[in-house]
Amino acid sequence: MMNNISDCFSDFLRDEVILCDRSSKTIERYQCFCRLLINFLGNKPIDSVSLEDTRKWREMLYSYQKPDTVRGYIVCLKCFFKYCQRKGRQLLFDTEDIKIPKREKRTLDIPTEDEVEEFISILAMKRRGYCNANRLRNVAIGRLIFSSGIRVSEVCSLNRNSIKNRQFTIVGKSRDSRICFIDSQTEKCIADYLNIRTDNSPALFISYQTEKRMTPGNVRNAFEAACARSGGQFVGIRPHALRHSFATKMLNRRVDLRYIGDLMGHADLNTTKVYTHYTNPQLRAIYDRAHGET
Repeated sequence: MMNNISDCFSDFLRDEVILCDRSSKTIERYQCFCRLLINFLGNKPIDSVSLEDTRKWREMLYSYQKPDTVRGYIVCLKCFFKYCQRKGRQLLFDTEDIKIPKREKRTLDIPTEDEVEEFISILAMKRRGYCNANRLRNVAIGRLIFSSGIRVSEVCSLNRNSIKNRQFTIVGKSRDSRICFIDSQTEKCIADYLNIRTDNSPALFISYQTEKRMTPGNVRNAFEAACARSGGQFVGIRPHALRHSFATKMLNRRVDLRYIGDLMGHADLNTTKVYTHYTNPQLRAIYDRAHGET
């Protein structure tokens, strides 16, 4: 039985990730974790890896990776070594000694509803050398994310026939399906875009240059180009920012947090609770009443 890191990882990937039908992104994350570990430690025998090795590896990651990214790799590390332990591999340390860092407190830059409308107006601007189909597509994508709260990867996975009666089903990161909705304005924007399409691609959104399905990278590039045209009004607005705006819009309308989490595909309600730090009109109303404000 081979005992080096790469061979043990191949067994782990097969048994704990692929056979468990984890998402392609999860597979990629574990594969990246293994490459980083082997690049640092070498492909040494699993029973020669010390706890100090893992600590030095963690310190190396912190030197150039974001804290939340490092946390994700440490989770991968612990899962991997716990698997090895269960399979009878002799380790130099107790896997419980691998401590998972606390999540970094996030400060989200969330566009207001008015700012989202202004940004979408920039996406809608006509410009020389840019085809009308792409312009209408970008507006439809912006409207879709803001009205439904879905992820950019989920936007790109949609087909022409996915949305019916202003609702559609998404299979999210956890492989669970959920029902999502759009408003009538978004429905019209999508219809305007599809009405000028002349291709036969089943994808809801395509790249005009390649006639292939849009990728998250394509969408981010379109948003970055709009920021560049905004004259400094918008900097670094990414598709995910409109997802944040959707969540805060729903909170401002006093929608129950659980329903917001369901619409956004959050497996953990704590993920949705992040938005309560940024908008709580009920709390402000209570404060104003207590201080005699009107």
